[in-house]
Amino acid sequence: MRTRKLLALLVLLPTVAIAGQDTFPEALQEHLLAIKTRDWAAFEKTLTSGEQLTFVAPNGKTSTTTQAFKSAMKSWLADTDWSWQLEQIGLTSTANTGIAVYSVRYSDKDQHGKPYEMKYVLSLVFALEAEGWKLVHDQNTLLAH
Repeated sequence: MRTRKLLALLVLLPTVAIAGQDTFPEALQEHLLAIKTRDWAAFEKTLTSGEQLTFVAPNGKTSTTTQAFKSAMKSWLADTDWSWQLEQIGLTSTANTGIAVYSVRYSDKDQHGKPYEMKYVLSLVFALEAEGWKLVHDQNTLLAH
């Protein structure tokens, strides 16, 4: 009898943990809106609560911790020089993973105030966690001019 109750509880736990959470497309839009509005608090809520979040910058520099990602992104969101245009080229999800791929045209100014542009492919991977869909991987692949 105890075993049946325990099994019933284990079967229900995943359902209870994610009940009422956003869908992957909604979580993705929240993430992108936080970037567009440069809203750090909203952006941070879209990130994994785990310690590992992989980030590949357009120059190939890679970090693997959530803390390193937050450090890089906080200063980027605070910078008002940049703008980007996104074109979605892929969107797919399973029960626990969502992937969005974008073509990006990015404009910014370097440390001397000189404007520059980049074209790259942005891949965002979200995982379904207890709190909902959260970013776990952000990869920026620079395209040749």
